[in-house]
Amino acid sequence: MQNRAVATSLFKGLDVLTALARAPEGLTMPALRAKLRQPRTSLLRILTTLEAYGLIVREGAGWRTTERFHDWCRRDMYRDLRERHRPLLEAVAAEVGELVELGVAEGSGVRYIDWIEADHPITVDPRKSALYPLERTATGKLVLSQRPDLCAELRGRALLAEIAEAGRAGVAWNRRESDPNIVAVATWVGAASPLTPVLCVKWPFFRFTEAKATRALAVMRREVARNDWLPPKKRPEYGQQASTV
Repeated sequence: MQNRAVATSLFKGLDVLTALARAPEGLTMPALRAKLRQPRTSLLRILTTLEAYGLIVREGAGWRTTERFHDWCRRDMYRDLRERHRPLLEAVAAEVGELVELGVAEGSGVRYIDWIEADHPITVDPRKSALYPLERTATGKLVLSQRPDLCAELRGRALLAEIAEAGRAGVAWNRRESDPNIVAVATWVGAASPLTPVLCVKWPFFRFTEAKATRALAVMRREVARNDWLPPKKRPEYGQQASTV
């Protein structure tokens, strides 16, 4: 007898993800149908959703799991991300001279898992344990651009337009929304997905200028594009960049 408390659609999605995780070389649609005995239309919806989330990627006629998937499976994902991206933060911080943060989506919020603060008399305090609302942060707006399900719960044409533009440009802003004293700009650290970390630079409002933001964004994109901070075997996937503003 079926347990009505069980989400059968989630079972199907997990079946697909399990099949792909056990086939590092990837699987085609005919191979997936043979293994799982699910209709092609259902499989395609599941594959498209998993791809949008960043867990799988399409290659030719098949799909395979991504490095984001393997990050997602790790017991201490945040430690691994911090170790991998610390050189990137250091490179950006050395040129920008302001607070540089690495943020990730966590449920309905954003958590900053690593940062480097410049030596100024007045600084932006990165709150270590804080979980920030997605819609009030530059990092969160980028995440929302990849989560239409969460955007459906938001109100305000201006906010939705801003999120849509973040999706097109790969850049988002926090202009004193999370804190009246802070301005921030953020961009992806790889191909856009809800699992991709985000690089963010923050200024105290009195020290911010548009020229500084333009330069910071150029530095962030340059350093991300270099991929020097990634193991060579991971560079092709992470090297995909969002469009330029």
